Amino acid sequence: MTRSNTTRQTRTPKWLLFSLGLGLAACDTTGGPLTTMEVDSAGIPITTPLAPAWGPGDEWTISEEPFVQIGTIDGPVEYQLASVARAVRLSNGDIVVGDWSNQVLRRYDDREGTFVWETSGPGEGPGEHELLEWVGALASDSIVTWDGYLRRVQIFGPDGSFGRSIRVEAPWSDFTPTGVQGIWGRSLVMSFADYREEMPEGVVRWPGVRFATVSLDDGAVARLIDVRGSEQEITSYPDGGWAQMSYQYGKGPLSAVSAGTLAVVDTEAFSIQSVSLHDGSTSRIIRRDEPLVPVTEEHVEAFVDWMVWRNQVWGGMTEEQAESYRPSWRNRPMAPTLPVLSAVHLDKAGNLWVRPYSLPLAESLPYEVYAPDGTWLGQMATPPGLQLGDGEIGEDYLLGVWMDEQDVEHVRMYRLEK
Repeated sequence: MTRSNTTRQTRTPKWLLFSLGLGLAACDTTGGPLTTMEVDSAGIPITTPLAPAWGPGDEWTISEEPFVQIGTIDGPVEYQLASVARAVRLSNGDIVVGDWSNQVLRRYDDREGTFVWETSGPGEGPGEHELLEWVGALASDSIVTWDGYLRRVQIFGPDGSFGRSIRVEAPWSDFTPTGVQGIWGRSLVMSFADYREEMPEGVVRWPGVRFATVSLDDGAVARLIDVRGSEQEITSYPDGGWAQMSYQYGKGPLSAVSAGTLAVVDTEAFSIQSVSLHDGSTSRIIRRDEPLVPVTEEHVEAFVDWMVWRNQVWGGMTEEQAESYRPSWRNRPMAPTLPVLSAVHLDKAGNLWVRPYSLPLAESLPYEVYAPDGTWLGQMATPPGLQLGDGEIGEDYLLGVWMDEQDVEHVRMYRLEK
């Protein structure tokens, strides 16, 4: 059943400052603290939310049905979506969708989702893509794309016309650009893999990750922050070869960009760092004391079921072929505990949306929403199956990718009322 309201847990808070230093706290009208705050040795505020602040009637709501839907099974080819890289909304409400299965960009109007134009395609020439991994929009409605294979940014006009391209080069030795987190003014916020250390063996957090801004005017790169990379298993062989394998339920960084802020969390613990895009300084840390959940046989079987489904939908396997791999997938290396979080987003106003971890193929848990100052507002249950990682959260809308019962992708936009 679709849940469109937030969970109502506490009365509207009345904030009280009872200390100027390390003992700052917020209390509700019943006297119970909602938030505690301290300042570390570097002067960074550390907020620990204890309870949600929303009371009855304060919660935000999401429409039960989308007001725009794009995607079809058998219709015209311009409405068929195979592998959406990202969908973004322009200033007039129109939607631009990037599809990495055919390397194209398509624009649709915001009333009926009617097709407007298509541009790009596979290739290495101007305006083409080899691996279209990310799509964003500037304030001018120009479209920005990231090609992970060619390691270049391309800019298109609102009408789909090709403008120019920028080859992204790391200014540091042994760093490689790996992806885009978001847009900030006339810059991209990007991640770079840190290969300075010799490749280790076993289950490791390697390579590290460096977040940086990349100017869309001249390609200049400026470092923001370094964090540990995602867990993986690396095995070397006597002949000099090596193998790299994913580590199921492994921990790693999640990030989001909006409103001049980079939010970064390591899924080993609930500790979210807000980094200023102006100078790379940490403006706030939000912490919660969340116990780690041990991985059980139930979690192992959930992973195996997900691999069976994934390889049929995306890997081209028949059901019989996928089922035959169950023993192999069951013996894959796994972390001893589950990650704390599975998703992090920032909406256009700078509110932080984080999703507690849920098992593969299980119904996703509601998001927890935090104000820019670290106040825990409450919970938001998004429409079932809607993936916000391929879209965005605006002031009054949610845009994401939804998959139907036949595993066909659709882009959907819902109304958000605050």
